[in-house]
Amino acid sequence: MPIDQDKLAKLQKKGNTKVGGVRRKAKKSTAAPIADDSKLQATLQKLNVQTLDGVEEANFFKDDGNVLHFNRVGVQAANQHNVHGFYGIPQEKTVTELVPGIIAHLGPENIQALTQIASQMQAQQAAAGGAAAAPASGEEEDIPDLVEGENFEAEVE
Repeated sequence: MPIDQDKLAKLQKKGNTKVGGVRRKAKKSTAAPIADDSKLQATLQKLNVQTLDGVEEANFFKDDGNVLHFNRVGVQAANQHNVHGFYGIPQEKTVTELVPGIIAHLGPENIQALTQIASQMQAQQAAAGGAAAAPASGEEEDIPDLVEGENFEAEVE
């Protein structure tokens, strides 16, 4: 069987190129948080939780001094199992942002943190006030007057 050299060369060139296009990787889907939420709801229903009405907001104080603040919060509780569930979208805020509304809710450990924050703010204001008052008190910060007869450019050259 005779082999045509031209056809063989064409086939060899084609053999180097891939047929069918680029390989597509399979997309990996992560577990949806909705599935986690539904599992949590099912577990809470087994504990016979009751929805608590009348809770408008919730604040959770963290060890680093920040606060998780829930504006619209859903609360479910099962007191016999000592289980409480809080639902909503939290906002992480500092204590200073929430001070006017939460003073009545603070415990003794958070009152100490509040006094520390107040002392830090007073120190910052005193430092800022002292720095602003210093230039106004003396005339050494003013631009000096020009002296007649002296050529400063000649001294530089």
